[in-house]
Amino acid sequence: MVFRRTSAGAPQTTPSAGDTGQHLDGLTGLPDRWQLEQWVTTHLDRCRRTGDRFGMFLVSVANLSEINNGYGSAVGDEVLQVIAESLTAAVGGRGSVARYLGSEFAVIWPGLFGAEEAHRTASDLVSMLPLQVTFENFVVPVHIAVAGQLSDHDTNERRLLVDVEAALAEARLQKSGHFVIRDQVAQGAQRQPEVLAVRLQRAFENDEFQLYYQPIVSLNGGSLVGFEAVLRWLAPDAGPAGAELISPGVFLDALRVSPIVVPLHAWVLRETMRHVSLWNRRLNLPSLFGATNLDPTFVRDSRFIEVVMSAVAELGVRPSQVLLDVNGDSAGPDINLLWPALQILKGEGVGIALEDFGVGFGSPDLLRRCRFDVIRLPRVLVGGLGLADEDRVIVGNLIRMAHDLGCAVIAEGVETSEQAEMLQSLGCDLAQGFLFARPAPASEVDRDLEQYVRNAKELTKKTRPSLADKPLN
Repeated sequence: MVFRRTSAGAPQTTPSAGDTGQHLDGLTGLPDRWQLEQWVTTHLDRCRRTGDRFGMFLVSVANLSEINNGYGSAVGDEVLQVIAESLTAAVGGRGSVARYLGSEFAVIWPGLFGAEEAHRTASDLVSMLPLQVTFENFVVPVHIAVAGQLSDHDTNERRLLVDVEAALAEARLQKSGHFVIRDQVAQGAQRQPEVLAVRLQRAFENDEFQLYYQPIVSLNGGSLVGFEAVLRWLAPDAGPAGAELISPGVFLDALRVSPIVVPLHAWVLRETMRHVSLWNRRLNLPSLFGATNLDPTFVRDSRFIEVVMSAVAELGVRPSQVLLDVNGDSAGPDINLLWPALQILKGEGVGIALEDFGVGFGSPDLLRRCRFDVIRLPRVLVGGLGLADEDRVIVGNLIRMAHDLGCAVIAEGVETSEQAEMLQSLGCDLAQGFLFARPAPASEVDRDLEQYVRNAKELTKKTRPSLADKPLN
């Protein structure tokens, strides 16, 4: 990425709540170190009170001294102003940016609960900062180092700053564009899932969880056949602008040790089937099904079968309208322990699907050991269609293998008409993805339900009889 400096001047910033506007850095116009420390204190207080975590990142122009020595301090100041502008744009309203010390800027990013999400955030920041700055007749290379530290309810302001500075010192020794993220909880305390589990219990009691629905369509019949329900946590005050949607990947480990793991799954099942039943009657599609994800912790619980069948009876739907998704990566190593309970539900008519087929533990070996009704082709395989012949061969062979074993196939992450047409030609049965619709809350699905039906017809065409036109089990 190249950033061309067109005009001098500091980036414009919007003061956060409690910012008097008097504590600004003279060079960049950003809030200064004093203001940053006030933010840290505020966020740590919230962390101790609610269990919400945040990330603190330091972003450094690692070669600033070389720039000052080689081009002059005026050019060095210009580079810092460019980085300030770029960093402010990259963070947007999701966090707060301040000038820290010398070549360093600080970012406070609320709503980060795990190291994986912090790594992803740091990677995004690195990718959006310039690799060089053009100033008058000079093209100045810029080396960026990024370090981050996740908050912990036990830490204090000074400890957090010391830890993130130590991480930055390590990052500066690496190649430009690399980053170091530390999570004191994950490294040693081993208590973060338990801490967050308490927060999740309060979230469940306060109705902070939501379901988003994405339509599943028949590629060959051109019809709407079902919806996948995906869980989201609408956490209040997770972001600087207030409530923020958090995906399950952030809190899944904590959910597994939380007392709400079974009640939450029961709620997801009931809500999914309640809406499917309503849309079923509205569209007169008696075979319309709802798909939900299963965590192995829930499957191992003694109440698992009762919860599923009670939801079916309570909502007045047929078992064949329920599709339970088992993730190959999370369930694969323990599938021999999980399958007996799944097989009982399968015997009742409930559909069982294998997610992430063809990658990781979602390997064909699982089809040899377990008789799934549906397999799901992951986005990572579907996304390569049309780009490389190897992907077409792999996907085609997986579809044929699944069909030979009596499984229907759902392709996930279908984003282009070309992918849909190629999946049709390969004999894939069902598909979902942004091409048809993004996941949306039930209220939006209610509003656009007939449009979903029209989209399914317009974006697909009938090519041959399909397993998708038969019951899922």
